[in-house]
Amino acid sequence: MPKNFHRLEIWEDSTPRSPAAQMACDEALLQTCDGPILRVYRWGTPVVTFGYAQRLAAVELLARRLPLMRRWSGGGMVFHGDDLTLALALPASGTSAAGSSRDIYEGIHEGLLGAIQEYCPQARLVRPEECRCGPVCFESPVAFDIIASTSKICGGALRRSKVGVLYQGSLHLPGAVPLEIARSLAVEVCVFEKPAALESAIESLVRKKYDTPEWLRMR
Repeated sequence: MPKNFHRLEIWEDSTPRSPAAQMACDEALLQTCDGPILRVYRWGTPVVTFGYAQRLAAVELLARRLPLMRRWSGGGMVFHGDDLTLALALPASGTSAAGSSRDIYEGIHEGLLGAIQEYCPQARLVRPEECRCGPVCFESPVAFDIIASTSKICGGALRRSKVGVLYQGSLHLPGAVPLEIARSLAVEVCVFEKPAALESAIESLVRKKYDTPEWLRMR
């Protein structure tokens, strides 16, 4: 299967971060990257993230009183805890951000499928007739999500801006190795060297955006 990228940097981020800081980190990564970067991380405690366009009141009814954080990307509610969370930043200067959102999403999941099938041979992309609408991401498969049998194991959402495209995904696959996931997407994989200015950009986004009531309650 053709690789999505010639070169991809991977950041296995083990820094403990609040929900607001996790989302700020993904956005700051897109704002500062000059090539494709995959950030892989986990959550210290259970959290629900929800799509940019979702209404808070509707989310609260289904969230089981867990902490909530609105994402910059679209999609539905995601219950984080045991999942491996993926953030793929694609700068506008590269060809990987030039396609349609549908094509980018399909390409990412076709790439990820190669690594996932090493652990779960029956994994496959969702067929059109299997798509379902609903507020909860992992109860509502959409085209090009990844399922095993009837269970969705990988879903994501995109955000396109003038600086590029951000993919935010969630992978439910025990034992998954981040480096193997990165290698399924790129010919060459190297370790991301975090620039000194990135943490200050994260802190600024937390303070001005993600940790404010206005962001959480915007809809």
